[in-house]
Amino acid sequence: MFLVEKDTPGVVCTQLDKTGWLCSDTATIHFDDCRFASENLLGSENGGFRMIMENFNAERIFLSGQCVYFSQLLIEEATAWANARRTFGKRLIDHQVIRHTLVDMATRTAAAEAYLDGVVAKFSRDEASCVADISMLKNFSTDCFHFCADKSVQILGGAGYIRGSNVERLYRETKVMQIGGGSTEIMKDLAAKQLGLAD
Repeated sequence: MFLVEKDTPGVVCTQLDKTGWLCSDTATIHFDDCRFASENLLGSENGGFRMIMENFNAERIFLSGQCVYFSQLLIEEATAWANARRTFGKRLIDHQVIRHTLVDMATRTAAAEAYLDGVVAKFSRDEASCVADISMLKNFSTDCFHFCADKSVQILGGAGYIRGSNVERLYRETKVMQIGGGSTEIMKDLAAKQLGLAD
């Protein structure tokens, strides 16, 4: 792994436009006959892949924490809307289906938060022993976030689809959470291997 300055001759960056994560600068980077000093080496020679892999555990826990927080925020936003919005002569929250949806959101989020707390405690004691849990946590928390965002948009209706609301913004962020740091499918396969279910 090397540290290469952006203005190094031969480095070409092309910005990519994304659905979400707009605060993150994303680009394709092409290296065309770049030359840089050997002092730019990070870590040991041929050790770059290991450095990246070692970073993944903490990154996945961090992403899971974000998903739990965002799910909680979505519950707050959807609940506030359901208490204020009136349809057919009564508040949205007075409709059983809306209350049940909010309970489903809260149940999944509480479970994701409890799993997160357990994995963080385990990780702080021994990082190597909880790779399967980290993988399963990432899937569980990102699925929870996706569920809560989808249900929040449904509760807000048209207002949840308009740019400028937290609900709409978070809805756009859900898919990248299921991809970044290792896709859902990769996490399942990694967990399977760690649990001795696959070679």
